[in-house]
Amino acid sequence: MLNLLTAEQIKLKRSKKLLIVFSILVFFPIFQALNSQMMVDHGKELNQVVDTVINGATGILMIDKNGLTILLVMSAFISFFIGEEFQNGTIRNALSLGRSRLHYYLSKFVIAAVVSLLGVLVMTILGMISFTTIFGFGEIPEVGNYVSYAFESFSTLYLLILANVSIYVMISFITKNSGIALIWSFLYTIATGFLPDIFQQTEHFKELTYWFTETFLFYFNFADPGHIARFPEMIVVSILTIVISSTIGILFFKRTDIK
Repeated sequence: MLNLLTAEQIKLKRSKKLLIVFSILVFFPIFQALNSQMMVDHGKELNQVVDTVINGATGILMIDKNGLTILLVMSAFISFFIGEEFQNGTIRNALSLGRSRLHYYLSKFVIAAVVSLLGVLVMTILGMISFTTIFGFGEIPEVGNYVSYAFESFSTLYLLILANVSIYVMISFITKNSGIALIWSFLYTIATGFLPDIFQQTEHFKELTYWFTETFLFYFNFADPGHIARFPEMIVVSILTIVISSTIGILFFKRTDIK
């Protein structure tokens, strides 16, 4: 397993994929801080519910503010990161050396998880620094212990992202093609991101939407005490999503004929 992870690390260092991912995630928090300053200069008053991040304190919610961007970037990265292994035939090199398919699958998931963690961590730190520089650190109303809140909100938001990362990894191993995986990952993200808004208007499907992590990521205010109280629910849904998607992905991969 460690040898596989080391090999993946070497591949990423030689690839431009990682640079593209981090360039995008670094750009957005700085751009949004400058854009917010321009809006304020033109007479607009920032509102936390609408704008999500309005000062350094709310900068901890950069993942929430850029949820869709992060998911689309990670889905593209994972689709090419895994799909190219099948298309180029390099997957046979590892499997021919006796590496188990379980370890191979998990090594890809671990790399995707680490890349997403580093990406959202950098984005959050830059967001907090940028917004603090322009608007001051400020505070979040009704949040007493900020350090505890910051840790809980960041951890919960990352788990919501990680749940989707596990879905993208599963899709890539099932489709075995970068382009097809990219299309299905985008369709999944858009569908689970925007359909809940429609289903939330119905009585029968409303509760069902809370089993999709995007419902929390796109439609909840992580600075609202009522929504903060639902962090444990978000964590449970995220973990279940990771376990179920990984199990399905591993089972499909074990039955896949590698030509």
